[in-house]
Amino acid sequence: MKEEACILIIDDESSMLNEFENVFTKEGYQVRKAQTWPEAYEYLKNQKFNVVITDVDMPDVDYQQAIKEIKSADKTTYVITSAGYSEIDKAMESLNHGAQNYISKPFDPIDIIASIRRVIEKQKLQSDNVQLFDTIKALALALDARDHYTHGHSQEVTDYAVAIAGDMDLALEDIERIRDAGMLHDIGKIGIRDEVLLKPGRLTEEEYTQIKKHPEIGRKILEPVRSLADKIPLIYHHHERFDGHGYPEGLAGDNIPLGARILSVADAYQAMTSDRPYRKALPQEVAISELNKGRDKQFDSRIVDIFIDVLKKNKV
Repeated sequence: MKEEACILIIDDESSMLNEFENVFTKEGYQVRKAQTWPEAYEYLKNQKFNVVITDVDMPDVDYQQAIKEIKSADKTTYVITSAGYSEIDKAMESLNHGAQNYISKPFDPIDIIASIRRVIEKQKLQSDNVQLFDTIKALALALDARDHYTHGHSQEVTDYAVAIAGDMDLALEDIERIRDAGMLHDIGKIGIRDEVLLKPGRLTEEEYTQIKKHPEIGRKILEPVRSLADKIPLIYHHHERFDGHGYPEGLAGDNIPLGARILSVADAYQAMTSDRPYRKALPQEVAISELNKGRDKQFDSRIVDIFIDVLKKNKV
């Protein structure tokens, strides 16, 4: 990625701009230089940068606002602030305002090149993981679309699960984890034979045994994607039962990941309120009654209560 990586240097001293440029161009990086903030802003509007290095003592510039604008242009941009010795405290403080690192001037070329290499390699890995995740998500949606009875299933399960997580006031990162897991929770069904998966009727015991393999298949599909590591337990365990009689490992109670317990309720409700080849969709009140019957057996009763409240308040 080195030849594609681009770095923007913002500094009012032309000598410093040239010094940065010489170091980075020798490494094969593209470099853009800006001696004023308006000039830098024009670059940011029209080009994506892997790294922006900005001086914290630019004339007539609020460096905190500048960092915000750099991040708003592209949140993946890695921001490094630079400062002379007398301003190094301001550079250190910039870490509280969105910068990821700071350097003092004059800088050590060896140190900064090593740092930039690590940043760009990490960005490349993240970009590759995002592309792979998007591909897997597309496969999951295609899997849903193979059968009009399950079309939209993963999206609806995700919507229900996110609504539950939001009502539980979970951290944003936990909600996003549940969102991703919801979209992929049935990805393992791609490894189940069509004659079983798309059978227009109830499954035999042998066929059901085949279906029960999909969490393990899903885990094997997703394991190579490092960025999905924290979502896999939710996907793998979403068919566990609160009483320990579920699959694939028979976990019980709080030993089941919270996100998996949330997905379990959302998944069951969506299935009950959707048409299937062997029955019509159940009315909401019947589905809610079934959730209540499964309290502390199939489902975590606390999550059932929260979900019923979500439904009554039309939050989803």
